[in-house]
Amino acid sequence: MDSYLKGNIGEQFVNEIAYKSFFKYWCYPSPKYENGSKKEICDLLVIFKNITIIFSVKNYEFKGNHTRYFKKTIEKAVRQLNGGYRTLFDNDLVEIKHPDKKVERFPKDNITKVFKIIENLGQGVNFYDIARTTEKDDFITIFDKDTFKVITEELDTVPDFIDYLEKRELLFKSKNVKALNPNPKQNLIEDDELYLNKNLNNSISIIGTEKDLLSYFFKNTRSFPDSFVASDADGMILDLSGAWTEYKLSPKSFKKDFADSVSYFLDGFVLNEVLKYDYIEKELVAKELLSLNRLQRRAVVSDFYDFCNKIKDYPENLVHRRFVEFGDLAIVFFNFNSGWEKEIIYRLFELIFETFAYYYKYKHKTFVLIGMTKNPHFAFKIYKNYERFTSEDEKIIEANIKELAWFTDYKQQGRTVNEFPD
Repeated sequence: MDSYLKGNIGEQFVNEIAYKSFFKYWCYPSPKYENGSKKEICDLLVIFKNITIIFSVKNYEFKGNHTRYFKKTIEKAVRQLNGGYRTLFDNDLVEIKHPDKKVERFPKDNITKVFKIIENLGQGVNFYDIARTTEKDDFITIFDKDTFKVITEELDTVPDFIDYLEKRELLFKSKNVKALNPNPKQNLIEDDELYLNKNLNNSISIIGTEKDLLSYFFKNTRSFPDSFVASDADGMILDLSGAWTEYKLSPKSFKKDFADSVSYFLDGFVLNEVLKYDYIEKELVAKELLSLNRLQRRAVVSDFYDFCNKIKDYPENLVHRRFVEFGDLAIVFFNFNSGWEKEIIYRLFELIFETFAYYYKYKHKTFVLIGMTKNPHFAFKIYKNYERFTSEDEKIIEANIKELAWFTDYKQQGRTVNEFPD
């Protein structure tokens, strides 16, 4: 098959998985330097809040010589990633284009963390590097086709995916890390044996796949066991073969998958409600809701369902609220009458935000308010990086709280959500 065609097929494979896992809204396939050379910056760029992920996709056929194959794929991809990084961060202004949006400025000044990922789609190798630390101490993640598909299916929110990448980097940085096929398809040639035996000091050799590694990550409460950290300069061998299959067939895994199923309502809610209407803040609201990991989404949806069911029996003109918090993000559900004027609903948003921000002594940097009717019909508003109220405003807020009798018998409903239910 023509190499150009294979490359396009490879990029399409990665884009489709990324769209599904990270939400198409934040994915920029083959972005170009629009206000410069017009050349492609990388194969896929993911921008989410203060995080950027730069992808290089390689889809070359493996023909039996590992050393030659890695030079053709990994070395070339490293150069592409570094070139893409320089284009994005070494220029004063870089404009890029999302397929569904206008040309926009790459927000380099807002980016605090960058991940570089090589997606190598070639199959049939007996071993491969799963990480690379360059001479400039730059860490690069390397996934094969099966690994990328499984990891993005299992860690299918940006926060979960980032959490894995960060902990993986802490484990593997500055180490020589390889995954070894427990059932090699052919004997190694001399060049391959030399490659395997190079830089054994401070090395980790994993017999199995990264899926097997991922199973330990899940079973160890989203971290890697201490035993995976080499304690001497001679390196270590980890035989993990079969661990992923064992984990996925366990009752623990089945219960987790079933419990997670409810959380996908939030993904659909963002797409079908938050981003459905044309209002200025929709992208900000969507980003905050999608900044929640899968477990947090589980908790939010449970509260959402519970609140929706309860307001069905409430008098239509009586406002009720439900408060949920995750760090410095607060989410408040409330109900309103579908017959109310827009000005009343707008004032209700302001009133709920002001009272909760004041009651919690400004501990939350961001409030997402979701109003709903019995129908249901939804309305959204976000308050982000707001200023503390003046003393005069606080007196007015106190008076409003007293008049409305809010927080008089208030108990925040805490909800404990276990990733692996009993």
